[in-house]
Amino acid sequence: MELFDKVKALTEIQATSGFEGSVRDYLKTRMIALGYQPEFDGLGGIFVTKTSKVANAPRIMIAAHMDEVGFMVSSIKADGTFRVVPLGGWNPLVVSGQRVTLFTRTGKKIPVVTGGLPPHLLRGTGVTPQIPAISDIVFDAGFANQEEANAYGVFPGDVIIPESETILTANQKNVISKAWD
Repeated sequence: MELFDKVKALTEIQATSGFEGSVRDYLKTRMIALGYQPEFDGLGGIFVTKTSKVANAPRIMIAAHMDEVGFMVSSIKADGTFRVVPLGGWNPLVVSGQRVTLFTRTGKKIPVVTGGLPPHLLRGTGVTPQIPAISDIVFDAGFANQEEANAYGVFPGDVIIPESETILTANQKNVISKAWD
């Protein structure tokens, strides 16, 4: 369970493209605790070098990205709901009906749900249900209008990240998580 706990701690950190600071801080703290001196590049990457005590030891590089897919608020509608643009690749069929968290530029976290028009409401309208575009999906934090959203510090450019819990399968042999590819 020790390895699972480490995987769970790392994969449940919410950090979408361009906003990976929380993962970088976690890795930096862990690396320093293990006696390494992390280095950083100008793009936010973090690096550690471990020198082997064995002469002519093979050189190994392990590389991974710290971000996960997410969304960015592109507009706030008069009714207080948001429209977004994707950060990373998204299958629009898996976006509706999800819990996500909006991060304002001041660091406030706001719970949000996603949704769209259900197919049964389209019956009899002459409209054929189609796969929605990400821009068609409604992101709702419960604000009455755009002014209320702004009063809570929500503006276009804020990021939205999925809520996801890392779990073990029933037989405890497999980890189900986000942010692995």
